[in-house]
Amino acid sequence: MSNLARLQQQFVAFLQGQPSEFSKLVSKQAPVPTRTRLGIYQNAYHMRLRETIDNDHPVLGAYLGDELYDLLVQKYIELYPSKVKSLRYFCDGIPQLLAEVKPFSAHLILSSLAAFERILLSAFDAKDQNVITIDKLASLPPEQWPVMNLIFHPSVRIFQEQINAVETWQALKGEMKPPAPLKREYPVFWLVWRNQERLTEFRHVSAPEYVLFNHFQQGGDFGSGCELLSEYFNVDDVPVKAVQFLQMWINSGLIVDIPQ
Repeated sequence: MSNLARLQQQFVAFLQGQPSEFSKLVSKQAPVPTRTRLGIYQNAYHMRLRETIDNDHPVLGAYLGDELYDLLVQKYIELYPSKVKSLRYFCDGIPQLLAEVKPFSAHLILSSLAAFERILLSAFDAKDQNVITIDKLASLPPEQWPVMNLIFHPSVRIFQEQINAVETWQALKGEMKPPAPLKREYPVFWLVWRNQERLTEFRHVSAPEYVLFNHFQQGGDFGSGCELLSEYFNVDDVPVKAVQFLQMWINSGLIVDIPQ
């Protein structure tokens, strides 16, 4: 390791409150003591990290309240020191901390609420790509329908919850009283994406829509997707239901290509 790399490593360790010899490497400059000068950098580092958490998780902060939110920030900076160059990814571990560390782990809603905020950020930050129109589907040759695949927009995500995190997020976002946490017997799925106006959208998806969507996401074709839908609809209704899902996805700007 070069001297510069070693110096940088010591500096980062100091900023993160880990054992470090960095203060011994700094020359004294009167009238401000070395400890005070270094403290300015350390405080600025922690303030920047807190600002990142504030920006990424405003709804979570509103739900927790000041005292618990301050504890979350303290615990997260301590247990999940930044290891990436971009602060965009610094908060990725917050849902895990909330699920594993007391007192947060006693409340399932917290981890799920944080995970939803992160998936909204992920969808918003996804790269741009042109989407197809319904004409693309209409021009598809009949023989290609059974083997048809779909490519979804990079922003498209599925959020799965076992508790009413999305309804809680919506209430807090609208500055209303959130509902009491409600654990569900079965998982609920939400489709999340960024529309062509660069606004993040989400909506609840039914079980059959989720099954078909997940099938296409994994590279499945239309024919075998229809077989899956036969578990939910009469066989004669399956093709119509499948096409309705396709039309809805295309009209919402979720599909970028139908490979041929």
